[in-house]
Amino acid sequence: MLDPEKLNYFKWTIPDGSRVRLTPLQADDLEFIDRWKSQVDISSITSKAIQHITLEERQRRFNEKIPSIFAVRRMTDNQFIGEISLYNLNPKNRSAGVGYFTGADYRQRGYTKEGLWLLLNYLFKVVGLNKVMADTGAFNQASIALLKSLEFQQDGCLRQHQLLDGVLYDQLLFSLLAEEWGRQPGY
Repeated sequence: MLDPEKLNYFKWTIPDGSRVRLTPLQADDLEFIDRWKSQVDISSITSKAIQHITLEERQRRFNEKIPSIFAVRRMTDNQFIGEISLYNLNPKNRSAGVGYFTGADYRQRGYTKEGLWLLLNYLFKVVGLNKVMADTGAFNQASIALLKSLEFQQDGCLRQHQLLDGVLYDQLLFSLLAEEWGRQPGY
């Protein structure tokens, strides 16, 4: 079991990276998220049940501290550029899942990779997790490349699991173990 004190993500202080930092999500960030997510078909990035929510609902959830979402901020100007979600934190099995979303203007620049690296490093070295999981649609080559670049291994495949543009795509399941993380280069 994990130390309960280390599980309170509201108290986490994740060290900064060279180009980004992770901070708790702020109320001002919600408008960016709402705008970014309204500009894309969210079903194209997740196989989870889609629930389109209003900005007001997003703000209510934020005020109730429901989401465990970290803001990815650029170091040079503290600009909010994306989010990394932590979900299914399981103290017994020492595991959790991660998801990520980056504003269109900030994609393919390495910001999300560095942000994920910072969170993974903290989860493995400070919190004491043994496994972190992620999943993505088989069509999402950028997400697959990102996970593989961080040494995630493909664990499985949910066949014909994600509908996009009238086609059912496989959902790929990935994980990374603490023992594998020890081989990661730093940021």
